[in-house]
Amino acid sequence: MRRGPRDRRRLLQVRGPGFIDHRGVIRQGGGGAMNFLAVMALPLLACLLLTLILPALGRHVLARGVIFVDLALAQIAALGQSVAFLLGAEPHDPSMYYWSFGFTLLGAALFSFLWDREHSVLQEAFIGISFALATAATLLLLANAPHGAEHVSGTLSGEALGWVTWKDIAIMATLFAIVGSFLFFSRKKLSLCSEDPKKARASGLSVKKWDFLFYAAFGLVVTSSVKVSGVLAVFSYLIVPIVCATLLGRRGPARLYWAWAIGLVVSILGGVFSYLRDWPMGATIVVLFGVTVAIVSLTVRMKYVDDGEDSARQEAA
Repeated sequence: MRRGPRDRRRLLQVRGPGFIDHRGVIRQGGGGAMNFLAVMALPLLACLLLTLILPALGRHVLARGVIFVDLALAQIAALGQSVAFLLGAEPHDPSMYYWSFGFTLLGAALFSFLWDREHSVLQEAFIGISFALATAATLLLLANAPHGAEHVSGTLSGEALGWVTWKDIAIMATLFAIVGSFLFFSRKKLSLCSEDPKKARASGLSVKKWDFLFYAAFGLVVTSSVKVSGVLAVFSYLIVPIVCATLLGRRGPARLYWAWAIGLVVSILGGVFSYLRDWPMGATIVVLFGVTVAIVSLTVRMKYVDDGEDSARQEAA
Protein backbone atom coordinates (compact mmCIF):
# COMPACT_ATOMS: atom_id res chain seq x y z
CA MET A 1 0.00 0.00 0.00
CA ARG A 2 1.32 3.42 -0.94
CA ARG A 3 2.50 5.41 2.03
CA GLY A 4 0.83 8.73 2.63
CA PRO A 5 2.03 11.58 4.82
CA ARG A 6 0.04 10.37 7.79
CA ASP A 7 1.38 6.80 7.49
CA ARG A 8 4.71 8.11 8.76
CA ARG A 9 5.22 9.17 12.36
CA ARG A 10 6.72 12.51 13.25
CA LEU A 11 8.01 13.15 16.77
CA LEU A 12 7.27 16.77 17.67
CA GLN A 13 7.54 16.48 21.42
CA VAL A 14 10.94 15.10 22.39
CA ARG A 15 11.25 12.80 25.36
CA GLY A 16 14.56 11.27 26.38
CA PRO A 17 18.05 11.78 24.96
CA GLY A 18 17.20 11.27 21.27
CA PHE A 19 14.93 12.76 18.63
CA ILE A 20 13.72 12.02 15.11
CA ASP A 21 14.70 14.59 12.49
CA HIS A 22 12.68 15.58 9.40
CA ARG A 23 14.01 12.54 7.49
CA GLY A 24 12.88 10.14 10.21
CA VAL A 25 16.45 9.45 11.35
CA ILE A 26 16.99 8.89 15.08
CA ARG A 27 19.74 11.18 16.39
CA GLN A 28 21.20 11.94 19.75
CA GLY A 29 20.10 15.28 21.11
CA GLY A 30 21.65 17.78 23.41
CA GLY A 31 19.48 20.38 25.07
CA GLY A 32 15.85 21.14 24.43
CA ALA A 33 16.68 24.11 22.19
CA MET A 34 18.83 21.95 19.92
CA ASN A 35 16.10 19.32 19.71
CA PHE A 36 13.54 22.02 18.90
CA LEU A 37 15.68 23.44 16.09
CA ALA A 38 16.43 20.00 14.68
CA VAL A 39 12.75 19.08 14.50
CA MET A 40 11.19 22.46 13.68
CA ALA A 41 13.83 24.24 11.58
CA LEU A 42 12.33 23.38 8.19
CA PRO A 43 8.70 24.07 9.16
CA LEU A 44 9.74 27.44 10.62
CA LEU A 45 11.74 28.25 7.49
CA ALA A 46 8.66 27.48 5.39
CA CYS A 47 6.61 29.81 7.63
CA LEU A 48 9.22 32.55 7.19
CA LEU A 49 8.89 32.28 3.41
CA LEU A 50 5.10 32.48 3.69
CA THR A 51 5.43 35.53 5.95
CA LEU A 52 7.61 37.34 3.43
CA ILE A 53 5.40 36.89 0.36
CA LEU A 54 1.76 36.52 1.42
CA PRO A 55 1.28 39.87 3.26
CA ALA A 56 2.76 41.61 0.21
CA LEU A 57 0.02 40.01 -1.87
CA GLY A 58 -2.51 40.68 0.88
CA ARG A 59 -2.10 44.44 0.45
CA HIS A 60 -3.44 44.17 -3.09
CA VAL A 61 -6.20 41.77 -2.06
CA LEU A 62 -7.44 44.26 0.55
CA ALA A 63 -7.23 47.16 -1.91
CA ARG A 64 -9.22 45.19 -4.49
CA GLY A 65 -11.88 44.23 -1.95
CA VAL A 66 -11.77 40.54 -2.89
CA ILE A 67 -10.92 39.14 0.53
CA PHE A 68 -12.00 35.60 -0.20
CA VAL A 69 -10.22 35.23 -3.53
CA ASP A 70 -7.38 33.55 -1.65
CA LEU A 71 -9.68 30.89 -0.22
CA ALA A 72 -11.17 30.28 -3.65
CA LEU A 73 -7.83 30.03 -5.46
CA ALA A 74 -6.35 27.95 -2.65
CA GLN A 75 -9.26 25.51 -2.80
CA ILE A 76 -8.99 25.37 -6.60
CA ALA A 77 -5.30 24.54 -6.16
CA ALA A 78 -6.28 21.85 -3.66
CA LEU A 79 -8.72 20.46 -6.24
CA GLY A 80 -5.84 20.18 -8.70
CA GLN A 81 -3.80 18.36 -6.07
CA SER A 82 -6.71 15.99 -5.48
CA VAL A 83 -6.86 15.13 -9.18
CA ALA A 84 -3.13 14.39 -9.13
CA PHE A 85 -3.63 12.34 -5.95
CA LEU A 86 -6.31 10.25 -7.67
CA LEU A 87 -3.96 9.68 -10.60
CA GLY A 88 -1.40 8.20 -8.21
CA ALA A 89 0.96 11.13 -7.63
CA GLU A 90 3.09 11.01 -4.48
CA PRO A 91 3.05 14.00 -2.08
CA HIS A 92 6.36 15.35 -3.43
CA ASP A 93 5.77 14.37 -7.06
CA PRO A 94 6.25 17.31 -9.50
CA SER A 95 2.93 16.43 -11.12
CA MET A 96 1.26 17.70 -7.93
CA TYR A 97 2.58 21.18 -8.75
CA TYR A 98 1.64 20.97 -12.42
CA TRP A 99 -1.96 19.94 -11.78
CA SER A 100 -2.35 22.41 -8.93
CA PHE A 101 -0.95 25.35 -10.90
CA GLY A 102 -2.96 24.43 -13.99
CA PHE A 103 -6.20 24.56 -12.02
CA THR A 104 -5.13 27.78 -10.28
CA LEU A 105 -4.26 29.44 -13.59
CA LEU A 106 -7.73 28.56 -14.88
CA GLY A 107 -9.25 30.15 -11.77
CA ALA A 108 -7.09 33.25 -12.26
CA ALA A 109 -8.33 33.62 -15.82
CA LEU A 110 -11.96 33.28 -14.73
CA PHE A 111 -11.62 35.84 -11.92
CA SER A 112 -9.84 38.31 -14.21
CA PHE A 113 -12.01 38.24 -17.32
CA LEU A 114 -15.46 37.01 -16.31
CA TRP A 115 -16.53 40.01 -14.17
CA ASP A 116 -15.57 43.68 -14.05
CA ARG A 117 -14.43 44.92 -10.66
CA GLU A 118 -17.07 47.64 -10.80
CA HIS A 119 -19.59 44.86 -10.15
CA SER A 120 -17.99 44.05 -6.79
CA VAL A 121 -20.99 42.21 -5.36
CA LEU A 122 -21.25 39.91 -8.39
CA GLN A 123 -17.50 39.31 -8.36
CA GLU A 124 -17.44 38.44 -4.67
CA ALA A 125 -20.46 36.17 -5.17
CA PHE A 126 -18.72 34.42 -8.04
CA ILE A 127 -15.61 33.95 -5.90
CA GLY A 128 -17.72 32.39 -3.14
CA ILE A 129 -19.46 30.11 -5.63
CA SER A 130 -16.07 29.03 -6.99
CA PHE A 131 -14.87 28.17 -3.49
CA ALA A 132 -17.98 26.11 -2.74
CA LEU A 133 -17.79 24.34 -6.09
CA ALA A 134 -14.09 23.51 -5.74
CA THR A 135 -14.63 22.22 -2.20
CA ALA A 136 -17.59 20.05 -3.20
CA ALA A 137 -15.71 18.69 -6.23
CA THR A 138 -12.75 17.79 -4.02
CA LEU A 139 -15.00 15.93 -1.58
CA LEU A 140 -16.72 14.04 -4.40
CA LEU A 141 -13.46 13.08 -6.10
CA LEU A 142 -11.96 11.70 -2.90
CA ALA A 143 -15.12 10.23 -1.38
CA ASN A 144 -14.11 6.63 -2.14
CA ALA A 145 -10.37 7.06 -2.59
CA PRO A 146 -7.93 5.32 -0.19
CA HIS A 147 -6.79 7.89 2.40
CA GLY A 148 -9.08 10.42 0.69
CA ALA A 149 -10.42 11.84 3.95
CA GLU A 150 -6.88 12.26 5.25
CA HIS A 151 -5.88 14.09 2.08
CA VAL A 152 -8.84 16.50 2.42
CA SER A 153 -8.02 17.12 6.08
CA GLY A 154 -4.38 17.75 5.24
CA THR A 155 -5.15 20.30 2.53
CA LEU A 156 -7.29 22.27 4.97
CA SER A 157 -5.28 22.10 8.19
CA GLY A 158 -1.76 22.02 6.77
CA GLU A 159 -0.57 18.76 8.33
CA ALA A 160 2.13 18.60 5.65
CA LEU A 161 3.81 21.62 7.27
CA GLY A 162 5.40 19.21 9.74
CA TRP A 163 6.74 17.14 6.83
CA VAL A 164 8.24 19.89 4.70
CA THR A 165 11.52 18.94 3.01
CA TRP A 166 14.46 20.89 1.64
CA LYS A 167 13.06 20.28 -1.84
CA ASP A 168 9.81 21.98 -0.82
CA ILE A 169 11.78 24.88 0.65
CA ALA A 170 13.81 25.26 -2.56
CA ILE A 171 10.68 25.25 -4.74
CA MET A 172 8.92 27.76 -2.49
CA ALA A 173 11.95 30.06 -2.35
CA THR A 174 12.35 30.00 -6.14
CA LEU A 175 8.68 30.68 -6.88
CA PHE A 176 8.42 33.33 -4.17
CA ALA A 177 11.53 35.09 -5.48
CA ILE A 178 9.98 35.24 -8.97
CA VAL A 179 6.69 36.60 -7.63
CA GLY A 180 8.45 39.01 -5.27
CA SER A 181 10.49 40.42 -8.16
CA PHE A 182 7.31 40.85 -10.20
CA LEU A 183 5.58 42.65 -7.33
CA PHE A 184 8.57 44.95 -6.79
CA PHE A 185 9.23 45.95 -10.40
CA SER A 186 5.52 46.31 -11.23
CA ARG A 187 4.52 47.88 -7.92
CA LYS A 188 3.34 51.23 -9.34
CA LYS A 189 1.12 49.73 -12.05
CA LEU A 190 -0.20 47.02 -9.74
CA SER A 191 -0.97 49.51 -6.99
CA LEU A 192 -2.80 51.79 -9.42
CA CYS A 193 -4.86 48.89 -10.81
CA SER A 194 -5.64 47.66 -7.31
CA GLU A 195 -6.53 51.01 -5.73
CA ASP A 196 -8.05 52.98 -8.62
CA PRO A 197 -8.90 50.90 -11.72
CA LYS A 198 -10.70 53.83 -13.40
CA LYS A 199 -7.60 56.00 -13.17
CA ALA A 200 -5.51 53.06 -14.39
CA ARG A 201 -7.71 52.74 -17.50
CA ALA A 202 -7.52 56.49 -18.09
CA SER A 203 -3.72 56.26 -18.04
CA GLY A 204 -3.78 53.58 -20.74
CA LEU A 205 -3.29 50.46 -18.62
CA SER A 206 -5.16 47.26 -19.42
CA VAL A 207 -6.70 46.53 -16.03
CA LYS A 208 -7.87 43.05 -17.01
CA LYS A 209 -4.39 42.14 -18.19
CA TRP A 210 -2.82 43.31 -14.94
CA ASP A 211 -5.56 41.59 -12.96
CA PHE A 212 -4.71 38.34 -14.71
CA LEU A 213 -0.98 38.82 -14.12
CA PHE A 214 -1.65 39.48 -10.44
CA TYR A 215 -3.88 36.43 -10.04
CA ALA A 216 -1.40 34.28 -11.99
CA ALA A 217 1.43 35.41 -9.70
CA PHE A 218 -0.86 34.78 -6.77
CA GLY A 219 -1.52 31.32 -8.18
CA LEU A 220 2.20 30.53 -8.29
CA VAL A 221 2.43 31.28 -4.58
CA VAL A 222 -0.76 29.44 -3.71
CA THR A 223 0.30 26.34 -5.66
CA SER A 224 3.29 25.65 -3.45
CA SER A 225 1.85 27.16 -0.26
CA VAL A 226 -1.32 25.05 -0.11
CA LYS A 227 0.66 21.85 -0.59
CA VAL A 228 2.83 22.67 2.42
CA SER A 229 0.71 24.72 4.82
CA GLY A 230 -2.91 24.09 3.83
CA VAL A 231 -5.76 26.32 2.69
CA LEU A 232 -6.55 27.89 6.07
CA ALA A 233 -2.96 28.83 6.92
CA VAL A 234 -2.44 30.42 3.49
CA PHE A 235 -5.55 32.57 4.00
CA SER A 236 -4.39 33.55 7.50
CA TYR A 237 -0.89 34.57 6.36
CA LEU A 238 -2.37 36.55 3.48
CA ILE A 239 -4.99 38.54 5.39
CA VAL A 240 -4.38 38.63 9.15
CA PRO A 241 -0.92 40.31 9.35
CA ILE A 242 -1.83 43.08 6.91
CA VAL A 243 -5.23 43.61 8.59
CA CYS A 244 -3.55 43.89 12.00
CA ALA A 245 -1.03 46.38 10.64
CA THR A 246 -3.87 48.41 9.11
CA LEU A 247 -5.82 48.39 12.38
CA LEU A 248 -2.72 49.68 14.15
CA GLY A 249 -2.78 52.69 11.83
CA ARG A 250 0.27 51.82 9.76
CA ARG A 251 0.48 53.20 6.24
CA GLY A 252 2.87 52.89 3.32
CA PRO A 253 5.93 50.66 3.64
CA ALA A 254 5.59 50.61 7.44
CA ARG A 255 2.36 48.63 7.09
CA LEU A 256 4.18 45.81 5.30
CA TYR A 257 7.04 45.86 7.83
CA TRP A 258 4.58 45.50 10.69
CA ALA A 259 2.77 42.71 8.85
CA TRP A 260 6.06 40.87 8.44
CA ALA A 261 6.84 41.29 12.14
CA ILE A 262 3.39 40.03 13.18
CA GLY A 263 3.62 37.04 10.85
CA LEU A 264 7.10 36.17 12.13
CA VAL A 265 6.10 36.32 15.81
CA VAL A 266 2.97 34.21 15.24
CA SER A 267 4.98 31.67 13.24
CA ILE A 268 7.55 31.25 16.01
CA LEU A 269 4.86 30.96 18.68
CA GLY A 270 3.00 28.46 16.51
CA GLY A 271 6.14 26.37 16.16
CA VAL A 272 6.77 26.43 19.91
CA PHE A 273 3.19 25.44 20.83
CA SER A 274 3.13 22.76 18.15
CA TYR A 275 6.40 21.32 19.43
CA LEU A 276 5.45 21.37 23.12
CA ARG A 277 1.83 20.24 22.78
CA ASP A 278 2.23 17.92 19.77
CA TRP A 279 -0.41 19.92 17.86
CA PRO A 280 -0.65 20.23 14.05
CA MET A 281 1.45 23.27 13.23
CA GLY A 282 -0.80 24.66 10.49
CA ALA A 283 -3.93 24.61 12.65
CA THR A 284 -1.99 26.02 15.62
CA ILE A 285 -0.80 28.99 13.57
CA VAL A 286 -4.32 29.69 12.26
CA VAL A 287 -5.70 29.78 15.81
CA LEU A 288 -2.88 32.07 16.96
CA PHE A 289 -3.57 34.41 14.05
CA GLY A 290 -7.21 34.53 15.17
CA VAL A 291 -6.16 35.36 18.73
CA THR A 292 -3.79 38.04 17.42
CA VAL A 293 -6.38 39.85 15.32
CA ALA A 294 -8.84 39.70 18.24
CA ILE A 295 -6.29 41.25 20.62
CA VAL A 296 -5.34 43.97 18.13
CA SER A 297 -9.01 44.76 17.42
CA LEU A 298 -9.86 45.04 21.12
CA THR A 299 -6.77 47.16 21.80
CA VAL A 300 -7.59 49.58 18.98
CA ARG A 301 -11.24 49.73 20.03
CA MET A 302 -10.34 50.49 23.65
CA LYS A 303 -7.98 53.23 22.48
CA TYR A 304 -10.75 54.85 20.45
CA VAL A 305 -13.11 54.67 23.44
CA ASP A 306 -10.50 56.24 25.74
CA ASP A 307 -9.75 58.99 23.20
CA GLY A 308 -13.47 59.70 22.87
CA GLU A 309 -13.91 59.98 26.63
CA ASP A 310 -10.92 62.34 26.88
CA SER A 311 -12.38 64.55 24.14
CA ALA A 312 -15.76 64.61 25.91
CA ARG A 313 -14.13 65.68 29.20
CA GLN A 314 -12.20 68.46 27.46
CA GLU A 315 -15.37 69.75 25.80
CA ALA A 316 -17.24 69.63 29.13
CA ALA A 317 -14.45 71.55 30.84
